[in-house]
Amino acid sequence: MKALVTGASSGIGRDIAIYLSKLGYDIIAVARDGTKLEELKEEIQTKLEIIALDLEDPESCEQLYKTIKTKNIEVLINNAGFGDFGEFIETDLKKEISMINTNITALHVLTKLFLQDMYKKDRGYILNVASIAGFMPGPLMATYYSTKAYVVRLTRKYIYRTKKEKIKSKYKRIMSRSCKNKF
Repeated sequence: MKALVTGASSGIGRDIAIYLSKLGYDIIAVARDGTKLEELKEEIQTKLEIIALDLEDPESCEQLYKTIKTKNIEVLINNAGFGDFGEFIETDLKKEISMINTNITALHVLTKLFLQDMYKKDRGYILNVASIAGFMPGPLMATYYSTKAYVVRLTRKYIYRTKKEKIKSKYKRIMSRSCKNKF
């Protein structure tokens, strides 16, 4: 059993990787910070493959998929993401575009590619880490809240489809509340 966990260097992604390892899954951990990923070795009880990669670039997401698609991924945890704080007219545009690419585009690309494989195999599990922020407008975090709304809506669509078609592939979202993280 293998699980791919994005954003595995800290926070929710790190905790999910450790938990899945305790359940017996070999872990492929992806994050920008390779040093933090190396620290996971002390916590992971199963095989750990580390991939230091910035998922901001859609081509990196496609390359990641091509690199590991033959490894029979059964679980995809889409957790990579970040936020920013400030008045919308004052926040940095480049940082917001990076956030959109990481929080939305990377999740979309990886979900689509791995879900296609899971449909063919009639099994698999995708967990998209969203946020309660996806259900409301956010004061001083407009772009972050908007990216999480996308995650909620996309995931809701495929939860409905997998139930309707009664396939064994599972596609879910987790709503995180406020938690300790880097932003």
